[in-house]
Amino acid sequence: MVNLKKILAFITVICLFFLTPMTLRAETNIGVNPEQVAPPPKEGPNVFSQFATTIDAKTGDILYDKNAHHRAFPASMTKVLTAILLMEHTKPEDQFTFSQLALDQEKSNYQIEFQPGETINRNTALMILMVLSANDVSYAIAERIGGSVENFANMMNERAKQLGATDSHFVTPNGLHDPNHYTTPYDMAMITRGVQKYPEILQAMNTKRTTVTTSRQTVSIFNKSTYFENPYSIGGKTGFTNEARNTLVLLNEKDGNLIINVVMASQRPEIYEDLKQMADYSFGQFVKQTVLDKHSWHQKTTYLNKDIDSELEKSAELMLKKDEGKNVKTTFRAASLDKDSLYHKGIHRGEVVGAVDITKNNQTIATVNVLSKEDVTFAMPKKDTIEPEVNESNVKIISIGIGAAILFGAILFVVLRRNTKGMKSEEK
Repeated sequence: MVNLKKILAFITVICLFFLTPMTLRAETNIGVNPEQVAPPPKEGPNVFSQFATTIDAKTGDILYDKNAHHRAFPASMTKVLTAILLMEHTKPEDQFTFSQLALDQEKSNYQIEFQPGETINRNTALMILMVLSANDVSYAIAERIGGSVENFANMMNERAKQLGATDSHFVTPNGLHDPNHYTTPYDMAMITRGVQKYPEILQAMNTKRTTVTTSRQTVSIFNKSTYFENPYSIGGKTGFTNEARNTLVLLNEKDGNLIINVVMASQRPEIYEDLKQMADYSFGQFVKQTVLDKHSWHQKTTYLNKDIDSELEKSAELMLKKDEGKNVKTTFRAASLDKDSLYHKGIHRGEVVGAVDITKNNQTIATVNVLSKEDVTFAMPKKDTIEPEVNESNVKIISIGIGAAILFGAILFVVLRRNTKGMKSEEK
């Protein structure tokens, strides 16, 4: 009976142990940790994703922020940075060869199967990278550009900092999980700003279906993502790993305003609703603001010591985040006009004599031409004496003349000296 009681007591303890809730936390500051995550913003949409931000693509201003500077794993959003380096370090005709190491990468698409030694050109690499999120293509790009994945990762980190991503560290070209491979929503948005220089990347990010040709096959490929259903979407890049969960960077354009949305550590059913709410809220942040008024702006421009009245070609009205118009800077720069042209043609009213650059966050966001308000002529300077033209030939002639004169003087000096000595000897 005593043994039975002991057995029952032991079973009770075991049951309590397994039924008691337990929390296991990884020793890291990256990813989802409820104690480190700030509560949702008091204003704005109710976003389910753990980390999210929306920025103005033109200025980099944050329009929506939910833990925008919290580190998290980007997964395949990484390939946006890989695409930027692809465009910056290769030519359209460059070829990319699949090594066995590239083909050994975790499979991310089942629409096209590559073989060792198979090659693709740059445009094909870019399309497959964005449309299929191909891990093997990412590796082939890294090996071609960096010589090794490690060198390419160094290039990624350097370029990311140049783009304004100062709290990121990249290890792989494809975003497959590594504990030291991380970014923040804000950094990812700043990196994505860089694609504005490359319409080819935007086109690939917005391609639903296309046909690609390699050195051994032609295949029709398609993007299974549903962000294309967003009427304002002009391109995006999804990502997923078990550690990162769902991630997505999406570019939206409406009424001439371009925004970049990033969500990280999200669940798939909510991710697109999050992005819709973020975009609606962020577009509502834009207000038309006059940063240069043609009627009140005045500038004198000086050419050949003559002041010229000038005016703006037009006022500058920009759609900016509310109250941010006061934070822009304006810089006037005079046009470089040829002196001979000024003497012969002068400056006509309405002619461009300069420009005003409008900058924010150290980046030019708009430029307005400056025009002359008057016709101006310039008189050729009068010359009292005719100055001989000095050129290389004249310099040689003058040098020879000077040399001959010195030589003649030396000979004359020697002759006179001898004659003087002769006369003195005769007197003796």
